[in-house]
Amino acid sequence: MNNLSRTVQQGSPRGKSFITRDIAYFIALSLSFFFSALSAVGQWVIVPVGSPTLTNANKGARTQALTLPFFDDFAFTVNGSPNPALWINGGTYVSNTFTIGQPTLNVATFDGSDANGRPYNFANPYVQGNGDTLTSQPIDLSSVDDTSAYLSFYTQLRGLGELPDTTDFLHLYFLNQQGDWKKVWGKEGPKHDNNFNYTKLALKPEYLHPNFQFRFISYGRLSGQFDMWHLDYVYLNKNRSKADDQYLDDIACTVPVNSFLKRYTSMPIKQYLAKATTEVTDTLRSEIRFLSRAFINTINISYTLKDEISGRVFQNVNNLQAPIKGLATLKQGFRPNAVTFSDTLKKVVLTTKFKILTTDGIPGVDLRRNDSISGRTELSDYYAYDDGSAESAVYFNRSLGRTAVRYVVNTPDNISAVRMNIVPTVKDMTGQSITIQVWSTEKGRPKNILYQKAYKVSYPAKFNEFVEFPFDYGVAVRDTFYVGWLQVGQDGVPVGLDRNNSHEDQIFINSGQEWVPYTSFKNDPSLAYFQGSLMIRPVFGTLKSSPPLTSVEPVEEPSWDVYPNPSRGIVSWNSGNVKQVEVFQLNGMRLRTQLVQPAESSIDLSQFSDGIYFLRLSNEKKTVVKKILLSK
Repeated sequence: MNNLSRTVQQGSPRGKSFITRDIAYFIALSLSFFFSALSAVGQWVIVPVGSPTLTNANKGARTQALTLPFFDDFAFTVNGSPNPALWINGGTYVSNTFTIGQPTLNVATFDGSDANGRPYNFANPYVQGNGDTLTSQPIDLSSVDDTSAYLSFYTQLRGLGELPDTTDFLHLYFLNQQGDWKKVWGKEGPKHDNNFNYTKLALKPEYLHPNFQFRFISYGRLSGQFDMWHLDYVYLNKNRSKADDQYLDDIACTVPVNSFLKRYTSMPIKQYLAKATTEVTDTLRSEIRFLSRAFINTINISYTLKDEISGRVFQNVNNLQAPIKGLATLKQGFRPNAVTFSDTLKKVVLTTKFKILTTDGIPGVDLRRNDSISGRTELSDYYAYDDGSAESAVYFNRSLGRTAVRYVVNTPDNISAVRMNIVPTVKDMTGQSITIQVWSTEKGRPKNILYQKAYKVSYPAKFNEFVEFPFDYGVAVRDTFYVGWLQVGQDGVPVGLDRNNSHEDQIFINSGQEWVPYTSFKNDPSLAYFQGSLMIRPVFGTLKSSPPLTSVEPVEEPSWDVYPNPSRGIVSWNSGNVKQVEVFQLNGMRLRTQLVQPAESSIDLSQFSDGIYFLRLSNEKKTVVKKILLSK
């Protein structure tokens, strides 16, 4: 096999041990030890995001069989699914963000969830079975010579997803003249090889009939986007040589275009226009690959920047010539202009398009469909660090853990909601409680709670969509602020992690004692440190129902405290504003909830055995967690 190789470091090595500390960690887990980790205390956990069987061959078939050549590099997709003119899709998802070193833009991904990202089995996190399938439409091979028909393709395991385990596999089946599916190829995990590997298979006479089909099917865990495989550049044709004909003289775009913005992937229009010239990235980048053994070729490249909604073109650069060598990758970049427009607009979608001019093709196939690639930057009502695609998900596996993401406004504004990409994986969290919070800043870390409200968890309708949590009133912010969530129960709510945009320096975590930057664990040898952006987005705009909360000053009592500590059983607090006290074990189990009357300032814990407990003191605007030692 030949490889299209690219060296990377992955964030999910096996065999990492868990370290219990008072502060929370992000942990990169492979599936082999993920489920044993659920009992660990005070950890951040990263998990994959996202059962068909060998069904009747004619299900979903076309009324007329296709003819050769059959080719698909998945550059054309319909709502994230493979081209229905070529494929019968059984759950695969087409994207350009899950892989590393793909031959051309876009691949089809196989895992344990359907095309909408829903697990095939949400009841049992351990169940394994057949996952995604991808079946060709019927192809007429009745007139094909029995020595010249070959099928070739590229595959990669894991990419930026989850590494398949030893018992997992991706298999390929051919449909013979008797209507039986025959296994002709297979790849098993785990293979610590993150390259795209090339396979070429000859078709035997039993497969040369009028309704031939081929089918890829994956096997693995069915409780989410586990055990991931990727497929690209599928080519079936006659009159192919038994010798190496891997390369088709195809010049193609590959790597996604980065954001038009320097700090974010999206911004509110008001915030962008306040400092437009400083918010634009220095360089827009992509990559072009020459899939040919030819020594060198010269290509023409163009670049366009325009508003997708109005059609207004802001920048257009044409006919830039660049040499590219065979089997090489050309990194191409342009410096975008800062653009301005009316502040009365509600939404502007800037598309940054790279296009190469080629004459690529083979008889019957136009390869120019992979000659352009676009980036998309939305300016509307929200901030984002992510590109809208979750390659993993993270959650706290301990009650009372808090997570915050830092943002900075260029001019005073009002937060009206928070949007989160909540990922269905492992366990159904529908109806579970999650508390959304907004914090002010002090010394580069979250300080006082400006807003908090409990919501019930629900999942987005489709893969990579967001759930919105609207506020009761607008929350005014002037410069730096933080949005995030408080985990109420032991079961964490998985939030999408975009691993293609590295903004982990904006993440802060708190297990009840203090706020800690996630980057402080970068050099910890016990952790599999990963890079990425949490998919949580603050939404701006004053609510019509009520005026914004304008005060961002510290609350009257900057600190609540409990005493004595250690205690023989009676624990008091130093505030008359506490409305509720909750008692938790270290494992996050809630033992008691007590509403506090105006004259009360203590709670009797003598009924509990000696040990360490957490007390959560709260009112409508504030929550404080304190650790208490009972020693009778």
